[in-house]
Amino acid sequence: MKFDFIQQIKQKTDQELTEVFINAKDYNPEFVRLAEEELQSRNINLDSSKQIKEKKTITNKQQLQAGKSGSPFYIFICFLLALFGGLLGIYAGYIYSQSKMKDVDGEEYYAYNEQTRQYGKIIMWLGIGILSFFLLRYCFA
Repeated sequence: MKFDFIQQIKQKTDQELTEVFINAKDYNPEFVRLAEEELQSRNINLDSSKQIKEKKTITNKQQLQAGKSGSPFYIFICFLLALFGGLLGIYAGYIYSQSKMKDVDGEEYYAYNEQTRQYGKIIMWLGIGILSFFLLRYCFA
């Protein structure tokens, strides 16, 4: 089923189209392009909207660069899982330490902040070490 973006765009109000233009990261790029073209065909001045969009883009990049903080409860649970040599602990540590996200321009950023990534590395290596210890102990017992 193919979406008819052109028909949808024609039905939108100026305010709705401006919102699509400003919040471009939340929409399909083709839809955003058509919204911008429709606004221009309606002779809507986009200068102020472009400034708002620019500020939002800068704010979003700053938030992505900082990364989000991991949940202390989940980090604690992951430490416990790693202490018991569980693969889930290793996997969770890997996710916390290596997860990345892309912005609308395709630039990659770590999903979590530096402190959470450090915890993730500790969890991952702790889990690997304990699992290795148990496996070696089992193999040579």
